[in-house]
Amino acid sequence: MDKEQLENLIKALKNKDFKNTVYGLSVEANNDNTDRIKEQLSKLPNEEIILIQNFLEEVLNYCYNGDLFNMNINNEYSSIIKELSEKDLFLLKESIIYYIGRISSNINLDLLKKVYYLDNNKYIKLNVTFSTLLSFDEKIELDFVKKLYPGSEYDKMIRSWTMAFFKNANNPYEYVDNEEDDWEKARTPRIIRLGINSDKNPKYKKAMAFRLLDLEIIYLFLANRKRYQLSLDEKEIINNTFIEYELYSKEKIEILKDLIIKINNLG
Repeated sequence: MDKEQLENLIKALKNKDFKNTVYGLSVEANNDNTDRIKEQLSKLPNEEIILIQNFLEEVLNYCYNGDLFNMNINNEYSSIIKELSEKDLFLLKESIIYYIGRISSNINLDLLKKVYYLDNNKYIKLNVTFSTLLSFDEKIELDFVKKLYPGSEYDKMIRSWTMAFFKNANNPYEYVDNEEDDWEKARTPRIIRLGINSDKNPKYKKAMAFRLLDLEIIYLFLANRKRYQLSLDEKEIINNTFIEYELYSKEKIEILKDLIIKINNLG
C-alpha cells in the first residue's frame, strides 16, 4: 500500500464511504501495512475512532448478509459486496476484523463471537481470536487453542501465517511453512513480549493478553523443527515468563504451565 492508497483509505473511513472502504480494505495484509494504518487512525480523536469502528462493524455485517445484526439487507451496499470475488470478500472480512479489534478499547465482543462461530474459515477464526485477546474473555481463545496441536491443520496454518505476516514470506495466505525456513522474525517478537513481566512496562497488558498464543506458537514451531534449539537466553525468558496474571482463569494458567514444560522438553 503506497502513501496515496493509505490516504484514500483513511479518508474513506472518516467519511463513511462504503464503496472506497470496501475496495481499500480488500487487500492482502502484512505487519507493515497494518501498523501504518493503525498509526494514522491513532492520530484521530477517540470519538472519531469509535465512529469508524461502528462503521466497520456495519460493513462487516454486509459481508455476512446481515446475519450479524439479524437484519435483511438488499441495497446498493449489498450489491457492492456481491460484486467482490471470493478472495476479495475474504480479505475484506480479515481487514475489518483486524481493525475493529485493535483501533479502540471498546471491542464489540458479542459481534466477534458471532463471526467466530458463524464462519468456518480457519484464517477468520485466527483473526477473531487475536482481535479478542485484549478483552481477556477466554471463551474464543481457549476454543482456538484446543485446535492447535502438532500435526493439525491449524498448526500448519498458524505457523505459515505467522511466518508470512511478519515478513519471513510475502503472502500470509499462500505461503506454507516448510519447517526449515528461518523463523527468526516470527520468534523474536514473541520472545521479547514473553520477557515483559512488569506492570510498569507500557506494553504489559498486551503482553499478558498474548501470552498464551505466544507460547503456543513457539511450541508449535519447535515441535515441527526438531533440530532447532532455543538459546540459553531464550530459555531463561520463557522459564521466567509470568503466568499468574489476575485476569487468567485457573484453566488458562494450567495450560500455560504445561506449555512451558513442553517447550523445555523440545527446545
